[in-house]
Amino acid sequence: MEEHLKILGLSEAEIKVYQACLKLGSAKASVIAEHASIERQASYYTLRQLVKRGMITETVKSGVIYYCCVNPSLLKDTLVEEKRNKDNALDELSKKYHELNGSALPKPRVELYEGLEGFKTAAREAIAGNDKEVYSIIGEKVINFRPIFLEPYVKKRVERGIRVKVISEDTPILRKSKESDKKSLREVRFLDSIIKGKDYEMAITQDKVIFLRVTDNEQIGIKIEDPAFAELQSNIFKLLWQKARK
Repeated sequence: MEEHLKILGLSEAEIKVYQACLKLGSAKASVIAEHASIERQASYYTLRQLVKRGMITETVKSGVIYYCCVNPSLLKDTLVEEKRNKDNALDELSKKYHELNGSALPKPRVELYEGLEGFKTAAREAIAGNDKEVYSIIGEKVINFRPIFLEPYVKKRVERGIRVKVISEDTPILRKSKESDKKSLREVRFLDSIIKGKDYEMAITQDKVIFLRVTDNEQIGIKIEDPAFAELQSNIFKLLWQKARK
């Protein structure tokens, strides 16, 4: 019997109380508690739960409440109705789920990368998606910091057919790099007012923005994955791009 009661979803206390009540026929809560070997106060709560389930009924005799088990065969209709009500509730919840899912503002995903390897990982994130074009604002200090890493990074980007628009500072090294723009699927423009002498880079894709900062002692990368934020930064980049010199 205990296994069958478990299948019906009864707790251990409910099983003890139900079995005691079944054996006693009709009894007060205190007597049921004694036979079920549970505390009297706990028995009141458990009996109320079983009454709610329709498995036990209450009768009042001379002002005292007596409890008695319901014939299990009578529970079938109750269970069928309960299942129907639950199915209807799930159908309504499913409708609300599809109506409301995604209606709240999505939270941006922010990740911090530290150290040289973290710096490299953050840089690779710029070409990890399905973008066909990436925007970048980068200072010469960052380019000089990663010359060994830069070549395979560019190779990988070109292999994936990802073009890049770059705003940087006007220096002889960067002027020289423009000579390979076509081969590197790159277009560089210069805007000293925002990037000259800086030790950071910002890369913008369709759905994320990556910030990189380097010094001799520390390297940090921050990725913010959020399409709305990326769109805002893209629009700002486009305004700067119009002001930048070729």
